[in-house]
Formats: sequence, C-alpha cells, structure tokens
Amino acid sequence: MSPIFSIVLCTYNAQAYIEECIQSLLNQTLADFELIVVDDGSRDATLSYLSMQSDPRIRVIFLEKNHGLIFARNRGFDESRGQYIAIMDADDIAHPTRLEEQYQVLERGEVDVCGTFHISLNSKNGKRRSRRSATSDSDIRALLTIYCPICNPSTSVRAKVLQQNRYNTANAHAEDYGLWCDIAVNGGRFFNIKKALLTYRLHPGQISVVKKEVAHTSFKSIQSGYVRAITGQDVVPESMPRERRWTQGIAFMRTINSKVPRISFRANCELYAEFQYRRNGWLTIFTRLERVAVALWATAQGHQSAN
Repeated sequence: MSPIFSIVLCTYNAQAYIEECIQSLLNQTLADFELIVVDDGSRDATLSYLSMQSDPRIRVIFLEKNHGLIFARNRGFDESRGQYIAIMDADDIAHPTRLEEQYQVLERGEVDVCGTFHISLNSKNGKRRSRRSATSDSDIRALLTIYCPICNPSTSVRAKVLQQNRYNTANAHAEDYGLWCDIAVNGGRFFNIKKALLTYRLHPGQISVVKKEVAHTSFKSIQSGYVRAITGQDVVPESMPRERRWTQGIAFMRTINSKVPRISFRANCELYAEFQYRRNGWLTIFTRLERVAVALWATAQGHQSAN
C-alpha cells in the first residue's frame, strides 16, 4: 500500500546535520510516510550514518558520484510512491506536526503546493528569527515576479504536480524558484501555513552562499520568463526614473492585478516598491505616499476584475 507522503531528502557530505534532520522526520506526528534519501556521492561520514538506519520507512539511494542537487531531487521524485511529496534539506529540522498540518491543507483539494513559515537558525551565533511570507495563492503568484515567497524545504506538493513539473538543469542554483514559477504558469495553486513548521539552518557552506553569482544570473533569467508568461509583457519590476515607472510600472500593476485577481494591498505595495529607488532623507515620505496610492488603486482594480 502506498504511503500518504514520500519525503525526498538529498544529502551530500552532510554529516554535521544529518542525524538531527532525520530524527526530526522520524518523529513526525503523521507517521504514514516513506523517507527517500538520495545520497549524491558523499565522501564523509554521511554514508556510515545512512547505512546504520534500520527504520523500515527509510529507503536510501546511493549515487556513486556527485551529480548535483537537481539530478538528485528529480531521482527522488521518480522513486516516490506517496500521494504527496515533502521536500526536505539535510541541514534543516522539521517541526513535529509539519506533515500532519500540511496533510490537512492538501486534503481539502484546493492547494497543490503547501509551504509554511519558518525559523532561520544562524549556525555561527545560534540566533533564531521567525520568517513569514505571503500565504494566499494570489499573493504568492504575484510576488514570484520579484522574489521567491516559498521556503523550498518547507513544502509538500501533490505527486502528480511534480510528475508534470521538474527541476530544470538550466536553472543552476535557482532551481527551486524555477520550479515554483513553472508550476504557477501551469495552473498550480499555492498556500503557506501561518506557522513556523521548519527550522532553516544558515551556514557558510550553503549552495546559495557559495554560488551566489550564478544563482543571481539564473534567477534573473527565470524571472523574465515568468513575468512574460504571466503578464504578456517584457517589463520586469526594477528601479526606474519617475516618468518611466508612472507609465511602465503602473501598466505592470494594472496588468498583473487583472491576470492574478485579489492580490492584497500589502503584496501590491511590495510589487510597486521594486519600481522605486530606495532613498533616505526627505524624499522617503513622498516615495511611500506614491507607493501606497498606486497599491490602493491597483488593489481596487484587481478586486473589481474578480467580481
């Protein structure tokens, strides 16, 4: 019988964090899952730890050489038998009710991708910070035009959605953002639970830190394609002189609020802020007033088109 969840966990030289990560998954209040660990050619004690695991829910796939995270995650998806696939990183910690609460959301049939708020843990100084994001499908779709409002290792996704949308090797080190944009373009529905159900560890060895420049280049390419697919325009939100943003920026706001109805006022403020220059001093008040005025107008336009 197939499990409710397949948890896909990719490891690569993860000995410092792997035990705490896996124990957090084995201690979930919803126990009907398989844990598929894809080890991407580790050369440290990760292999020894994984080899000692005896829980029947754990299935380890050892790759002889390092293929990279995109290959490893897609391989994990291919091996999954669950109705839902939970994504997890080897240096993070799942809170005990994560799967149970995501299951309750996904079972309603209105959501395809369910993420959560999270806590960021700085490995250097031990400081923790609560991280929130947009929660509604409309806000998440809209904000994908400027950043990724989804914490990737907090997500659980319908298996059929990940069968139709894969990590793309062209999106080096921004593959998560590319995946969510592809799912959004293809009609997937999003939601973030308003609880921190994951602890996300920050450390110098993260790919997002080591490959920052490559990730930024990939992000900009994905962003342009997503904006074009959603709005039909080539104008990407970025700082513009006043005359340009009052034409191109406001045109963008009108279009996205008609294509993605019911974007919140707060999300519209974030969107229009990307068109403004960030300045200090006496101009700040006028910048903020402009932002609020445009966001109020765009929100009203979006709600009118939805009715």
